[in-house]
Amino acid sequence: MTSPEPAPSPGSSADPGVTGGSPAPATAGATPAPALPGSLPEETVEALQLALTTEHAAIWAYGLIAAFDKDNLGSITAMRDAHLVRRNDTSARLTAAGATPVVGAAAYKVPVAVKDAATARQLALAVESDNAAAWLGVVGATDDAALRSYALAGLTDAAVRATTWKIISKAKPTTTTFPGRPTDG
Repeated sequence: MTSPEPAPSPGSSADPGVTGGSPAPATAGATPAPALPGSLPEETVEALQLALTTEHAAIWAYGLIAAFDKDNLGSITAMRDAHLVRRNDTSARLTAAGATPVVGAAAYKVPVAVKDAATARQLALAVESDNAAAWLGVVGATDDAALRSYALAGLTDAAVRATTWKIISKAKPTTTTFPGRPTDG
């Protein structure tokens, strides 16, 4: 997903892949940190809102990915759960800072026409690339050490998930030197 733009759709702005109940269990690197008290600089809020938007888009996209890649449902579920935890925690951080968190869209545009497991895996790679870029943006938009550490964990988590998808897809190279940065070519 080259950009987390919502697809045009009438009606609800609720996150379609989210059901009620207790929050998903935390995964490595996605452990919630204490909420930030008070306000944040506008640049930081904007970066966090973009990261939150990519989390919403990732959660939605993993529903589509799961529909086409039945061989990796365990991994897909774990990755979606990690995005749910980070989405919820990021929303809480924004609220604690006095901002109103963006809500998920009903649907999102995807850069890949998903029609089989291979294209679903391409979408998963795009999702994690966008997610890494958004969290790198938060790293660069704050001087707060705790928030920067939280954003770095988001970036790292996205890079690890992307590497997992590259391994599953047998893509080379399996790692990226500087996750979250645009690639040349």
